[in-house]
Amino acid sequence: MPVDVAAQTALFSASDIPEHRRDEFIRDFYGRIQMRLQVTPDPGHQLKFDARTLILPELMCTKGSVSPMSWSRSRELMSDDNDDIILSWNRGGYRLAMPGRGDFETRPGTAAILPLDRRWSAHTEDSQWTMALQFKRSLLAPLVTNLDDVAPHHIGRAQPAHQLLFDYLSSLHAMDSPAALAPLASRHIADLLAASFGGAGSGPPASGIRAARLLAIKQHVRRHLADPALSTDQLSRRFGISGRYIRQLFAEDGTSFSDYVAGQRLAHVHDCLSDRSQDARRIADIAFDVGFTEPSTFYRQFRMRYGRTPMEVRQSATSLIDQMSGGSQGGRT
Repeated sequence: MPVDVAAQTALFSASDIPEHRRDEFIRDFYGRIQMRLQVTPDPGHQLKFDARTLILPELMCTKGSVSPMSWSRSRELMSDDNDDIILSWNRGGYRLAMPGRGDFETRPGTAAILPLDRRWSAHTEDSQWTMALQFKRSLLAPLVTNLDDVAPHHIGRAQPAHQLLFDYLSSLHAMDSPAALAPLASRHIADLLAASFGGAGSGPPASGIRAARLLAIKQHVRRHLADPALSTDQLSRRFGISGRYIRQLFAEDGTSFSDYVAGQRLAHVHDCLSDRSQDARRIADIAFDVGFTEPSTFYRQFRMRYGRTPMEVRQSATSLIDQMSGGSQGGRT
């Protein structure tokens, strides 16, 4: 299981294990040793297990895809006195059984609350996508009263705080964040967890919620740069917050929504113009494909940002590559 130290991530894939050892490895290493859970793959399906774990202070978040299987926290495994809590989502939802509390079922996209200081078993038929957040109980206990009384299926996808938590975790997995930001990310996640569980008192600090919302919005913008209709009104409907609130978030970040979108689009065009494999594409087409509908606006903004015209950037990149190629050939003769 390779670990990326700089980004604090760990990658695991059952396909890296010889086929005759996969079931045993999943049960013993990943299940009993790493997760401290009893893992039982469904014998009626081919074993699949691919996961990427993001490691942060006091918590870790795993996202991946697995074949149908069961997970359980047995009395034997509870001898480790681990009282972490796992919040888990998957495409098909869970069927849960908790001795002393009853049976529960989570709908697709609803988080299952799985405390490691209790016995429970969980089964899923569809985990083509799955995400699990494991965190120290001490991270949340000061922020939430009656933490142990929260029902295992309490946190629904329709709750705004829960939706924001899910989107924030997904955004973190999509980014190559520097390790220096890990403590900040943990604080944001703790704030969102408290809001999702229904924290006591005044709830989580507003700064954490606002930072998480801004991150989720930026991630959405980067994924939809090609949409010429990208706007605060569109994002307002998507995230369930006002356009005015979105503009305030960007103002607090030292920019504006329109400037951020334009900057991301210009950076994309600049990257394309510096890519020799895209020399055959017309500059106007590159700009149009990333959401610029007015050529004059694009050319003006590009020159203001980079101090050169798009053609000058392309020619400069081509010239530099040619010089490097020439130098390399000269060195070999």
